[in-house]
Amino acid sequence: GRVILYTVSMSRIREQFTAPPPEPLTVEPTGDLRPFVIFTQLRDSGPFIYAGWLEAADGDMALAFAREHYGQDQECVNVMAIAREHITSSDGLYGEGIEAPRDRGIEPTTRRDAHHSEPGTRNSTFRVFTQKKPGDLWIDVGTVDATNPAQALDQARRDVRPAKTAHVVWVVRDDHLIRTGPDDLVWRHTDQSYRLARGYGRVVRAKWIAFRDEQQLAEYEKDDLQEAF
Repeated sequence: GRVILYTVSMSRIREQFTAPPPEPLTVEPTGDLRPFVIFTQLRDSGPFIYAGWLEAADGDMALAFAREHYGQDQECVNVMAIAREHITSSDGLYGEGIEAPRDRGIEPTTRRDAHHSEPGTRNSTFRVFTQKKPGDLWIDVGTVDATNPAQALDQARRDVRPAKTAHVVWVVRDDHLIRTGPDDLVWRHTDQSYRLARGYGRVVRAKWIAFRDEQQLAEYEKDDLQEAF
């Protein structure tokens, strides 16, 4: 049989939305795929920054997809995938959040006692991600030690400077982070500049020069700009 692919212009879809919806979209994953959020690290000493979402059957597949897609969108040294089920968000959207969204006029409510720990419970390290203002990218801002996600959120709000005033905070237990290792290749060693805006112009120009000389190309570009503007 034939496989037919349909593509939709994302720019046209975005044109239909002037602002984020007041409530999160309730679209559940289908089949055996699970949602994962992806973060990329642009340099070894830098933070992990939100890149996007994808669906995969497991963590290994999510990381493989993320390396080939988000890892090739920009020059980066590491990629991280986190299953949505392992995120606890301060707005209550994921996991057991301890706050209500600040921009909806809802009084904060505690879903469980953030300071309560069962006897003998050991601390775990939680990674903290913040969204400074609505619509901003999520960014990795540090870690806290806590016995449960709710306590980790409370600890982050008190002790991690960017989290104190952030719009929303996420916490994820460290052992739930799926990330590339020191020997994993993310950005290729070969010339990948054609994937970037700075390389696109160079590659296209070289192709034009293969058929036209420099003077002809300059005249063409001048006429093209006049028609466009």
